Amino acid sequence: MVLDRQQTATPTLSWHWNWKLLLFVGLFLPLTVALGFWQLQRADEKRLLLDLQQQREANGPQPFASISGDVDNQFLAVRVVGHFDNERTVLLDNRVRHGQPGYEAVSLFKVAASEQWLLVNRGWLAGGLDRRVLPSVPKVTGEQTLSGHLYQQTTPPLRLGDNGWQQQHWPQIVQSLQPAEAEPWVGETLFPYLLRLDQRAPGALQTGWTIVNVQPGKHTGYAVQWFAMAVTLLILTVFASSNLGAVLRGRFGKTGEGSADE
Repeated sequence: MVLDRQQTATPTLSWHWNWKLLLFVGLFLPLTVALGFWQLQRADEKRLLLDLQQQREANGPQPFASISGDVDNQFLAVRVVGHFDNERTVLLDNRVRHGQPGYEAVSLFKVAASEQWLLVNRGWLAGGLDRRVLPSVPKVTGEQTLSGHLYQQTTPPLRLGDNGWQQQHWPQIVQSLQPAEAEPWVGETLFPYLLRLDQRAPGALQTGWTIVNVQPGKHTGYAVQWFAMAVTLLILTVFASSNLGAVLRGRFGKTGEGSADE
């Protein structure tokens, strides 16, 4: 009996290709691999962004007068002296915090002893159920010393229709805000970065902005999922296109039977 089992031939590996299956794999295998590498790239980009923000915040605030708008000032901590223009305010619409819709209030700020104007994002205000009733933005009078960090949106904003600028209508309600786009409406030359206030700065509302919407670790996790999907797809294709399953069963089954007989 032992001899009969040992003489049983192990199946030879053979292939039986299915062109429909190969076409499917040929399309989706490169896609899953590409998406995995794309997620790793996104993780690196977010990590560099967070490192830049932490580094520039650690350097402490710089005097606004020493800063040029022609260089990279993203997340640069600054200190600036001047006056708020309480008559011209922009409300950034569709800003949700803690599940509640609202606005971010952006005020014009005249830098002291210069002709420079700055857009200052003072933070978040809750909106009401009736969108026709706008929140009241507290006025700040007199000369103020502000602290915060400079910010410039680096990707095209997502807009639902027209941005909403209206001639001589304040407060303006817009979906996104770029200083260059706002200049014709405010009638002033604006510094190319917004100033996002620190929580303790004069005029600050609910501050605190999310630097990245998705953390680098989550992107890495997504990449692992895509790579795992690619490996799974490849393994299933090999089994579906060959008799590898029978070969493995024959080889390991024979080994197991021989051990049992002994």
